[in-house]
Amino acid sequence: MKRGVAAALVVLGCVESVPGIGLTAVSDDHAEAARKARDSGDTEALHKLIDGARRQAEQQKSAASYQMLAQFDLWLCEAGHMHNDNKTVKQAAQGAATAADQAIALDPNSSEAHRLEGQALAELIPHVFAGGPRYGPRSTKEIEKALELDPKNANACVARGINYFLTPKAFGGNHQKAVEMLKKAIELDPRSDTAHIWLAQVYLADGQPQDALREINEARQLDPNRGFTHRVYQQMTAG
Repeated sequence: MKRGVAAALVVLGCVESVPGIGLTAVSDDHAEAARKARDSGDTEALHKLIDGARRQAEQQKSAASYQMLAQFDLWLCEAGHMHNDNKTVKQAAQGAATAADQAIALDPNSSEAHRLEGQALAELIPHVFAGGPRYGPRSTKEIEKALELDPKNANACVARGINYFLTPKAFGGNHQKAVEMLKKAIELDPRSDTAHIWLAQVYLADGQPQDALREINEARQLDPNRGFTHRVYQQMTAG
């Protein structure tokens, strides 16, 4: 798989958890259901879970509830990518950006809220006119703000690593920095299959197929049911 395939599968919202937002047991169940729906590409189930998360956020009016809504929308982006459904990806990214905006307004010092905003804006880039100039710098700024607020936010490290990888070199892209950020994410969260998925793609783009295969196999072991991982693995090994 070449870098062009990676760029087509932006999927910046495919993180493992929604940490530090004070979820209830019910919300934990909903998050697990949404994660499983993401893995299987079940957009119908995700739409229903997003509707419920939106009602909860409107009732609670808390940063935590809006962060969960934003994360569910980003997982819908991944499911949309699995079906090559650009309409779903765009709508979900817009929903995630709106929810993240509300979370930031309620808690400006939330690292996760800024991370979610940065990833939502990155998802919008291919789907709007002049998306790169409009949203690229803002996306980077939000992710860097997330890391400034919490340098140990593994999700933000993954997001910054992907950002370094997919951004053209002339605009600040840097594969070495991508590797460093993704490795840092793995150190902070050894169960981050997303970090392994993207580290595999960086290694492949840099002509290191054995390292790439090792990383994608690690991702497969961490979450055997994730459709995105299988898609990357199949493209990587297709010859």
